[in-house]
Amino acid sequence: MNLGFAAQTDRGLVVPNVRGAHQLNAQQLSAEFARLASLAREGKAGVSDLSGSTFTINNYGVFNVDGSAAIINYPEAAILGIGRVVERPWVVKGKVKVRSICELTLSFDHRVCDGGTAAGFLRFVADAMTNPQHAVISL
Repeated sequence: MNLGFAAQTDRGLVVPNVRGAHQLNAQQLSAEFARLASLAREGKAGVSDLSGSTFTINNYGVFNVDGSAAIINYPEAAILGIGRVVERPWVVKGKVKVRSICELTLSFDHRVCDGGTAAGFLRFVADAMTNPQHAVISL
């Protein structure tokens, strides 16, 4: 899987992609994100660095935005948008509590994936954000 990620540059938004992302551990993935983001911001990313992604992650939360309608960059299968994390009143077991809330948006190509599978993936991401230690252990 080639994992694209949105990177803001002086020339606008570009989508570098990590080739073979499924074969990397978290540290390797983080290092590759940093390397590719740096290349993109310096204007040194090549065509192969900016094309061929299968799935994209877009973190518009860094711009203090809650949500957006993410659009798939053909021929990708899907894009996951992540909004900002904000504290909100939330009902938990009948009581209002303060919770950190983040809006997730998943847009996907129904020719590649059915809605049930996509919803299951989004549930996995939400659960991983809620309990990252459990998510790492379960991988």
